[in-house]
Amino acid sequence: MFEHPETVLAALLDAVPLAVVVTDARGRILFANGAASRLFSYSVPEMRHLLHVSDLYHSPADARGALRAARDGGGAAASQVMLRSRGGEIIPARVHVCILGDAGSVGSLGLIEDLREVQDLSRRLEDATRQIVASEKRAAVVALAGQAAHELSQPLMAAMGNVELALMAPGVDAKLAARLDKTYEQLERMRGIVSDLVRMTGTRSAS
Repeated sequence: MFEHPETVLAALLDAVPLAVVVTDARGRILFANGAASRLFSYSVPEMRHLLHVSDLYHSPADARGALRAARDGGGAAASQVMLRSRGGEIIPARVHVCILGDAGSVGSLGLIEDLREVQDLSRRLEDATRQIVASEKRAAVVALAGQAAHELSQPLMAAMGNVELALMAPGVDAKLAARLDKTYEQLERMRGIVSDLVRMTGTRSAS
């Protein structure tokens, strides 16, 4: 139907949004689509004539591992790897490698998913989750502190009132009065702390 089916195939692969790289059995790049060119910041001719597929990987071990996984997987497999752009940027990616021909005698076809946006979104979700958890913990602590302050307020006022009554009793020993004065001062100090806590947490004391 088509006079040059390989041209049609190249046009179809170039329209694929994922990066596509086809290599021969020695790893030399035979075809790269526009998405691959944009991902690695090389022109298509540069990729086809100057690069080996291992040049696209951050680590040669990743390149060998992706090919080995495809062979072990019956001719096709996906591997998570780190790639490297022309400018040296490290690119987390998932590479789907398909062996072409028997035992890789022809080469391989790789479809590359750029995982940078996915990982960035994952990090942002984790950060948001941590912030929500921290906010909920702070809110729980504030609520507990406010409740505790409210519960302490009335007993403190009652204790202060009892000390005042004891100080006003006739014939109070001077040493006892001095101790009661110190006790009242400490209670008054605690009352100030509770009042500050009530005010900060927005809790209304019933006193």
